[in-house]
Amino acid sequence: MPAQAAVQDETGLSIGNLWTIIRRRNIWFGLGFGVVFTSVGVISVAQWIFKPEYSGGFQLLVRDPLAEGQGQKSSHLASLARVNTSVDVPNLVEVLRSPMLLSPLAKQLGLPQNSLQRKVSVGLASKDSDVLNVTLLWNNPKQGKLLIEALAKDYLDYSLRRRKEKLNQGLQFLDEQAPGLQQRVFQLQEELATFRSTNTMLAPEDQSRMLEESRAGLEKELRSLSQTEAQLEGLLAMVQSGQLVSPFQNPSSTSVSGLESPAANIQSNFSPLFSELVQVEGELAKVQSSFRSDSPLAQSLRARRDQLRPLLQRREQDAILSALQVNRVQQQKMQNQFSSLGAEFRRNPDLIKTYEALQQRLAVATENLGSYLKARESFRLEVAQSTVPWQVISPPRFSDSPVEPDLKKRLFMGLLLGLAAGTGVSILRDKLDRVFHSSLEVEDLLKLPLLTGVPYLPLNSDNPIAESIKELEPEELFILRESLRSFYQSLRTLRANRTLRVVAITSSAAGEGKTTTTALLGQTLVDMGMKVLLVDADLRRARLHRRLGLDNSRGISELFGEAPPPLEELYQWVNPNLAVLSGGQRLPDPARLLSSERCGEIIQQIRDQKEFDLIVFDTPPALELVDPLLIAEHMDGLILLVTLGRIPRELPAQVVRKVQQSGVDLLGVVTSQRVESTIGQGYGYGYGYGYGYGYGYGYGTTSRYSPYAYSDTTITQSETTQNPLLKKAKEAWSFASTMLDGQKRDSKIEQGKDQDNQDT
Repeated sequence: MPAQAAVQDETGLSIGNLWTIIRRRNIWFGLGFGVVFTSVGVISVAQWIFKPEYSGGFQLLVRDPLAEGQGQKSSHLASLARVNTSVDVPNLVEVLRSPMLLSPLAKQLGLPQNSLQRKVSVGLASKDSDVLNVTLLWNNPKQGKLLIEALAKDYLDYSLRRRKEKLNQGLQFLDEQAPGLQQRVFQLQEELATFRSTNTMLAPEDQSRMLEESRAGLEKELRSLSQTEAQLEGLLAMVQSGQLVSPFQNPSSTSVSGLESPAANIQSNFSPLFSELVQVEGELAKVQSSFRSDSPLAQSLRARRDQLRPLLQRREQDAILSALQVNRVQQQKMQNQFSSLGAEFRRNPDLIKTYEALQQRLAVATENLGSYLKARESFRLEVAQSTVPWQVISPPRFSDSPVEPDLKKRLFMGLLLGLAAGTGVSILRDKLDRVFHSSLEVEDLLKLPLLTGVPYLPLNSDNPIAESIKELEPEELFILRESLRSFYQSLRTLRANRTLRVVAITSSAAGEGKTTTTALLGQTLVDMGMKVLLVDADLRRARLHRRLGLDNSRGISELFGEAPPPLEELYQWVNPNLAVLSGGQRLPDPARLLSSERCGEIIQQIRDQKEFDLIVFDTPPALELVDPLLIAEHMDGLILLVTLGRIPRELPAQVVRKVQQSGVDLLGVVTSQRVESTIGQGYGYGYGYGYGYGYGYGYGTTSRYSPYAYSDTTITQSETTQNPLLKKAKEAWSFASTMLDGQKRDSKIEQGKDQDNQDT
């Protein structure tokens, strides 16, 4: 909405809305802030005077008793014995502050049991370091110095005790492992001896090497026998073809594996026969050279030769066959030996694998046993030592000047707590207030369009509206006009499918400034060049003429008579563009008249006045009377006025439900601010407007179910502005009134309606 500059929207707890609540509830904020801040200040000063505390401390370099570089040099078994060698700072801090260490020291010094635990603090000097800051707060400097020195000594003694405890635990762990390690070594030695005895070998590697050499020798002999076999087969072929083997053919042949060469073997069997044949052939050659070939000597030698040759050939053939048989038998034996060696060689890798596994296990067990012996001796030496593992790198000191309480810190804390307390009290007080504080709160609760918000303006309740407007400052007048112009613009665009020309304005209860808002609206729209008719439809208590400085001797009430005058005779013209139809003389039983057909005819007659751009009816409060609903049945719509800061939240909601149940078109809401804003520069109007009914119709100046209905004699805004005490009293009365029980209010409203029916 363009004219919402005067209305503060506070529907959440954002920073801006929080600031608005604080400014609105500044007294409560100041009360909460003052109480908390003063309390903190008084307590801090009293403690500084009567119970000051002094501070002292020292720096302690802590390491785990067994974590001094030995973990990298120790064996695996020794590392297991030195378990948890890292410094767990959070747990160490808790231990140093625990009663386990501090209670014996307090008892030794004659102090209460838990006195040191509350005064000692331990923390890291820096991140990822092994240096701890130990601090002591005490109310006696001399006693505090003795305490801090005793505390440093006690911490060092604790580290030494802890070191020896861990070493003894490690030594106990090693002693528990000894029987198992020795039994393991003995068992593996027995398994290795059994393996050697079963496989008849000392070392599988040597056995494998011997097998490889035997296989190589057999392969060599097999190749030699194969070569000999081939030679014998060649000799056999020569003999079978008729050739004789000379005993001097292979003079270079050597034996293989103790066997002679084939030629040598044959020569040994028939060398004499071969020599005889050679001799006969030599003699035959001599005879033939000297005698004729047919001589008896030649024939005799020739016959002897022919006799010796077949015999020699048969003997050579038999010898060669015999040699071949022997050769083949030897080859078969060597082949069997080679196969046996191959089977044993193939079995040897599995034996080697088993043997190596046994050797490795025995080596590991032996190494563990050796490590155990070394670790046990090392632990025994460390247990015998008395070196303190922790060091005090900053000697214990204790100040002579008090450090607690820190007045600056306490006052700053009191300031923050005071701000928080003041803010909380302001929010709580604001939440307990059952009235609306902003236009958005009204819109969110009622779920209706917000047409505009009328700001606060210091109008004089004794003067007509026109004169009061002239007394406004230019800025105030501008804000007022813009808000009402925004109202008309919203009204025009609210129902796009039809024209809103005749509307009625009502409120929840009396005293909300509905009549004044109607008069202001008429004056503003006239300034915009429009022609407006204002109708005072409150037949019980007509007030519109007063706000416009007019006469009420004649009005709309005459139209309900048997001979009604022309409508134009009843108009009172404030200016050429603003006409007013006042209420006129009071009529009995207005509700019956407004529910009659004549009421509809009168409103239709007014609607037919085409010379007016907008016709606005001022009606009584809708929650207390049925009049607005009866009138609104003939209107284009009804507008609900809600006063900020004064009207309880439940009253407008009841009006909305009542109007919606009747079927009347509720166009939206208009908010007004009847008291001066305390939360900013917004303007509103708070002229102390008195709206009271006191003629026996169930509501009036003394009506108990209308807590905001003031008569003309009530305290005005100008009076409360001049007298702050009266203003505070009025605010207190407003707050108390908003806390009235809703059920009592409803029952009294029903009582008022019953009284109205009785009057009718």
